[in-house]
Amino acid sequence: MDMTQSKRITVSTAVLGASLLVAAIASNFAPAGSRAFVALGLMTASSMVGAAFVRAPLLPKIAAIVAATSAAMTAVYGWRRLDPTAVVGPVPSSLEPAALGALGVVVMTAGGVVAAAFAESSRAYRFRWIAFGATAAGLLAFCSLLVSRAGEANSPRGLMRRIVLLEQAADRNDWAERQELSTSLAILGRPREAREIPTRPDAVLQDLVDPSDVSDSPPTLVATPWREAVARIAAERRLVLIMEAHNISEHRAWIEQTLGPLREAGFSRYCAEALAEPGTALKARGYSTSRTGVYSLDPRFGNLLRTALRLGYEVDGYDFAGGDFDTREEYQADELARRFASPPDVKMVVHAGHGHVFKHEVRNVGRYMAARLWSKTGVEPFTIWQLSNESPNDVYRGLIRRLGPIVEPVVLAPPPRDVSEALFPESSVHPAVDAVVVHPPRIGREPTDRRGAFANQATRVAGVWRGGRWPVVIAVVPAGEPDDAVALDQVMLRPGETDFELWIPQASYTLRAWGLEGPLDAGAVSVVDSPPKPEATGLP
Repeated sequence: MDMTQSKRITVSTAVLGASLLVAAIASNFAPAGSRAFVALGLMTASSMVGAAFVRAPLLPKIAAIVAATSAAMTAVYGWRRLDPTAVVGPVPSSLEPAALGALGVVVMTAGGVVAAAFAESSRAYRFRWIAFGATAAGLLAFCSLLVSRAGEANSPRGLMRRIVLLEQAADRNDWAERQELSTSLAILGRPREAREIPTRPDAVLQDLVDPSDVSDSPPTLVATPWREAVARIAAERRLVLIMEAHNISEHRAWIEQTLGPLREAGFSRYCAEALAEPGTALKARGYSTSRTGVYSLDPRFGNLLRTALRLGYEVDGYDFAGGDFDTREEYQADELARRFASPPDVKMVVHAGHGHVFKHEVRNVGRYMAARLWSKTGVEPFTIWQLSNESPNDVYRGLIRRLGPIVEPVVLAPPPRDVSEALFPESSVHPAVDAVVVHPPRIGREPTDRRGAFANQATRVAGVWRGGRWPVVIAVVPAGEPDDAVALDQVMLRPGETDFELWIPQASYTLRAWGLEGPLDAGAVSVVDSPPKPEATGLP
């Protein structure tokens, strides 16, 4: 290879590497949840164009593609140390090398195929544009398959399959699998079953509290009705953080109830953990879909988002799934601090999971998001923990007996010291949270007794499944919304179950049915009690 040709290859490598980085930068303008697909398309297209138009012998050209791609992937890896969602989105740290490696292999393979076709000495040279088009078509089909698989994983069919597999697993002692199973059951309308599964790593199964266990004796704790407490908090605070347990749907139902009083007090921004698309997309559409996130697949979360948008909140996510503890907490705090800074007098409510709302350093763990957010903004957040009837429940059982019978949530603000120490034994010398919301103990038995929190504001839809397949998910979607819209309510029927009830906001609706193989004919659903003018349809 002469000096001129060597220089040309060097320049070509640099130009190709730069074009790949430009493509990577462009992909970062896409929503975090879809960045990987956008990056795959843009970077592969850049590699193919470079391979087609760089004039060089085949082997040096392929070497240039490999070198440029390797350099670009190295740069992306370094970039993700600063922004953990860059280019390939919220990939867990353990899978990051594999994700970047797979991206690099696809980019190099597509570029190599085009380079071989465009080599003048190649037999395929006369068909080079056919090869280019076929490679591009193959890439498009591959990306479409990945997108379809991602959507399928969050569909009712995908969730049912996940439940079947997890329930058949021999090892039910795996904490992560228990948590996933519990969360999936809650999303598909089996709240009692979800709560009967211990989701903490060290938890063991206990019976749930039955309302008959609650004493009628006078309460020994001073609790505030939740509406009164929320009104006071909203009037006094600018930054409120509310915790949810990911397997407890009533926590989302209660957060939805707080949005009205908070909005009346001037709150205008609502930020939720684990939303995978920007709030602008949600606002334009008006509802969440199977691609909005994982936790938002829960109908109670979907209704919460509908309410937030209807009330005029600016809705945003702030989380990513990867990284270690410090990286994730710092990222969340940075994102929320940025949203809280503009406009300077904004009032913001943050919907977070579990310990992210701890605003003091926790012994042997570190500083959670709330503590970091306080430091970054200089504004002390008001943090709220929700406590419900679930297994294990020693603290809840004792607390509900001391409170006496309750039919709506009540608030302990501040929580008594003994309650705080029992709930959060790992917390620092400071109280872990500012308030604890205690939910009533009643849990029905699905699928025929699903009257949940705030059922007085919902409409009952009762029916019978007359099909011959199980398990099946019966769902109610607002009329006019597509199949991938998050349902107003849904329930999974196990083998032999036929009668069911759903609880929905007053709305015209469409019935949907899904089995393990996909959509089923909703004509097999007979509605026996419903709001006026239901729109029951079969397959779309």
